[in-house]
Amino acid sequence: MPNYQLNIVFDTDDLQTIKAAEEKVTLMKKTNKGKPLAWVAFLPFQNNTVAWEEDYALYASKVTTQSGATIYKLSDVDASPMVTYPFQNYGAFGIPVQDSSVKKGQYKVVNNYQDEAFLTFGLAQGVQVNGTAFPNKPINASIVPREHDATFIPLTEVVIFLDSQITSGMVITEVSSPQTPLVFGGEVTEITVKYDSNSGLFIQQQPQ
Repeated sequence: MPNYQLNIVFDTDDLQTIKAAEEKVTLMKKTNKGKPLAWVAFLPFQNNTVAWEEDYALYASKVTTQSGATIYKLSDVDASPMVTYPFQNYGAFGIPVQDSSVKKGQYKVVNNYQDEAFLTFGLAQGVQVNGTAFPNKPINASIVPREHDATFIPLTEVVIFLDSQITSGMVITEVSSPQTPLVFGGEVTEITVKYDSNSGLFIQQQPQ
């Protein structure tokens, strides 16, 4: 699987302003369905490195996907595409089964849990921020009723912005600050951005 790296640079004066505003760097990952989550939110330094591999997990939660809710995992499993993962009545993912309806790059879950009318499912992906690892951090959240299924397709687009209210794992339905989309994939495995206080955006830098 590809390894990706995002380098985030700040000027010292901007860091002082960001600190005073109690803002954090927030990253979101794009997917085909479900509400987006704050993949990770962290206090920045002058030079920051975010790294991840293009591996995914599936997770289950009882938290509903209302705006501002923080999703926590009750069960998760390292997942492979092109198979279906049944979530069983004992509260964990069962053995994946072959499913011709699941195409390349797709991850499918079937909710067989009987004790709740629905559960929340989504993709999770590990990430490393400034040397600290955060395994299987949820990136999206979708309500799946009992005996229903959902198919998730992760994208390699990352959105970066500053916010003082959002924390890691929070359901995001509205962002008040400027957002910068960054597209990884193919030959693009590393991107460097620098915060621009005039626009509030993160400007992509040319490779050295």
